[in-house]
Formats: sequence, structure tokens, C-alpha cells
Amino acid sequence: MILSTIAIINIGLWTYSYVVLTSATNDDDDQQQIATGSKKINDSSSSYDDDSSTAHHPYQRYHLFLSGIYVFVCAYRSFLPRIDLERYCLFDTRLSSIFLGRLAATVAELAFSMQLALFLYHIGEVYDHPWTQHLALCLVPAIAIAQCFCWCGVVTLNHLYHAIEESIWAVSSLFIGMAMLALAIHQPDCCFRVGIVGMVGCTAFFIFMITVDVPMYVRRWRETRQHMMRSKEKKLVYMNSFEGSIDAMERRVVTKSWKVWKEETLWLTLYFSTAVWLSLLLIHKSIQN
Repeated sequence: MILSTIAIINIGLWTYSYVVLTSATNDDDDQQQIATGSKKINDSSSSYDDDSSTAHHPYQRYHLFLSGIYVFVCAYRSFLPRIDLERYCLFDTRLSSIFLGRLAATVAELAFSMQLALFLYHIGEVYDHPWTQHLALCLVPAIAIAQCFCWCGVVTLNHLYHAIEESIWAVSSLFIGMAMLALAIHQPDCCFRVGIVGMVGCTAFFIFMITVDVPMYVRRWRETRQHMMRSKEKKLVYMNSFEGSIDAMERRVVTKSWKVWKEETLWLTLYFSTAVWLSLLLIHKSIQN
């Protein structure tokens, strides 16, 4: 219920962002047409035309599009939550397919990483920070690699791959935090607050990942390993990519047991709220810029 409520709120916020952006763009077009018409009478209006043409962030529409992907996929995953490796889900429907949910999540997380990369690249471009621009160019490939590890975990049922994926996210957030701190130090007049808030947020995310999320997957990997070694075969047996893919498409274990979902609740709630709100915030920071 909480996740569904958050999802509805997020869709409403994205719709508001879409309305704000499109209305602002239409106003800009009208102003440019007026300025262009006036220019035929008075050349002095050309300066106004130049100002209006640069009133918006050059990546504004990209942010809106990428955020839309992230918001709606997170809403889908909020309405139909699942635990990938254990194949747990709340509702027995084809839309709860582990494979389908992971595929949608992959697209969404790549879209979110593109938003972060665009934001960082623009900061480096405006304030002449080449290091930040290089970081932005490396971010999406790093998250793409993380998604590959995630898929390895989904098809083989090996939690260690998920631990690696989350570690890549954690390290990426650490570098982003360093970039935001550098922004606050080198541009204190205009970007101190944004830089500090970004650095604190990235640090908090990094701490959460290395103290809660990554250890959770490592513990599950060890428990699964011990369980396999205690079995009759007494050896480690993981699925191969083909049978694991079929299993992810077809097998679903429906459960509403709080014992099963308790450990997932914290990160699911934070993921589908704060991460989505950050995605939406990037749109509005672009508009303000």
C-alpha cells in the first residue's frame, strides 16, 4: 500500500513537471515569434531574442524523457513488487514475471544513470571542471556493467553478483559526491548549497550500501553456499544462463508473509521514493537554470 501510494504521487509529480516544461516551452516559442516580428521594425529587439533562446537548460527535454522512464518503471515495480533471486512476488500474474521486472528495471536504471551523467557533464561544462565531465562520461558504462552483474545474479541465483552490482553503485555515488564537493569548494557563491547537499546525499547512500545492502547480499550468498554444501551432493550448483532465464520468466512464488518482505521493505521504500524524487528534481533544476 505504501509503495503504491508513493508511485501514484510520483506519477503526479512527473505529470506536473511535464506540464511546466511544455507550457514554458510554448511561452518561449511565443516570445521568440513576437521578438522576431518586432525585429523587422526595430533591430534593438535582437538582444531580447538571444536571451529568450537560451532561457532553458540544453538537456531539459532529455531529463524529462529519462525521468519519465524511471518514474513509470518504478511505479510498475511498486504496484507489483518482487524479489528477484528468490522469485518472490505479491501477485500471481504474468506482469509479476521476474524476467520482465528485471528487464524494465535495467532500462530504468540506465535512464537514471544517464540523467546523473547529463547533470554532471553540464556542471563540468558550465564551471570548467574537466574532471567532472570525465566522470559523467564514465558513469553510464559503469552502471551498464553493474546491470550485467545483476542479470548474472538473476539467471544463476548467485547473490554474490548482486553484491558486486550494489558495490559498483556505491563506488559511483562516492565519486559523484566528490564531484559535488568540488563544486561547492570552487563555486561557493552560486553552488555551495547544491554541492554540499549533493555530497551529503551521496555519502549517506554510500554508507547505506556498504553497511546494509551489500552485506545483505553477501550474507545470502554465504547462507546459500552453506545450504548447498549441506545437501546430498555437497557441492555448489548454480543455474546456467539458459535455464536461469527460463526460470526467471516462468517461476513465481506468491507470498505475502511479512517475514519474507521485512528485509526488503527499507531499500524498496527508499528506492521508489528518494531516488525517484531526485530524478524529478533534476528536471526542475534544469528549468531553474
